[in-house]
Amino acid sequence: MLQYLIKVYMKESIHINHEVLVWARESLALNQAQASESTGISPKRLVQLESGGKQPTLAELKAFSKTYKRTIATLLLNNPPKEKPFPADRRSIDSKELGYFHEKTIMAVRKARALAQSFVELREEMGMPFPKFNLSESLKNNPREVAEKIRQLLHLDEIREIEHVRIALEVYIERIENLGIAVFQLSLTQDNVRGFAIVDDLIPIIGIKRGGEQDHSKTFTLFHELGHILLNENAISDLSLNPQWEVEKWCNAFAAEVLVPSEELLRMDIVRSYQEQGQEEWLLKDLTELGRHFHVGPLAILRSLFEQKLTTAAFYKEKHKQWNKPPFARAKNSEGRDLAKEAVQEKGKTYISLAFMAFDQNRINIKDLSDFLGVKLSYIPKARQFLNA
Repeated sequence: MLQYLIKVYMKESIHINHEVLVWARESLALNQAQASESTGISPKRLVQLESGGKQPTLAELKAFSKTYKRTIATLLLNNPPKEKPFPADRRSIDSKELGYFHEKTIMAVRKARALAQSFVELREEMGMPFPKFNLSESLKNNPREVAEKIRQLLHLDEIREIEHVRIALEVYIERIENLGIAVFQLSLTQDNVRGFAIVDDLIPIIGIKRGGEQDHSKTFTLFHELGHILLNENAISDLSLNPQWEVEKWCNAFAAEVLVPSEELLRMDIVRSYQEQGQEEWLLKDLTELGRHFHVGPLAILRSLFEQKLTTAAFYKEKHKQWNKPPFARAKNSEGRDLAKEAVQEKGKTYISLAFMAFDQNRINIKDLSDFLGVKLSYIPKARQFLNA
């Protein structure tokens, strides 16, 4: 009898504003055909629901909720909520593809905004509000000069003493967060996206690709996106070899100069040796050695050498194509997912440390801690273990 009543209830029509359904679908960049296939609701029925001609059942609302990644409570709102715009598309792709993103990319940006809100709440709970970010630059400013200011402001020369690139990346992130910016490493598996910058939220946000990237590549992306923050521009980037946007060229030049100051590079013995010999084709081992000194990869060094006219465009393009393939940049991992580890990597050690500190001081309960960490209760001990590793 109970199961019969549940089935009847699931088929009962529920009054909603049909415009909310349209908003929820479009916010994930899905057309009606894609939504129909994903929800299992027929195209005809979907049109009826979105036009207001029919009202959905609870079962259909649950299907919409799962597909659109929205709670049922959100779908029951009286009017579509106003969402902040998606970052400007700064990828170097065909113009007809600009502005169109996979739902996983959209969800990553949406998640970053939610995490920033949680980060702000955590810091306020601990009496450590985010500092006000007050730096501003323009495309008219020389990226080399801006990079030197940032290097001095963040005391980046100190980080050069750190040998392990992963640890150096964590320190770079911490220094940037101290400016009043939230930094997250997110799963960006689609659309060839390497990172994004958001300036229209509670605080500026930088998102960088977590998986499939070496730490030195993440470091370059981090400072590239900082360039967008300085220029006060929402952007989503692929850090291409030949960007079509002037802002992307500026951010590339800025990031390169922050990490590999040209004056210092030209003083390196290896570079002087190549100059003296008039050699423009560089050995990988020499680029790698230079990269270790600057916490970047060989391609970043080669990019800087190209800017200094110490290698040819043809050689640079050839090596970029050769070395930018997944086998060169990605380490194989056969162990499967470690959700606790991913949580710490995603949110950063500062965020995770604050969450545990708030819990240890009885400011939040275990359920709150689970929510802030984004892991089940059973994973919390392992997250703490990884944090302290």
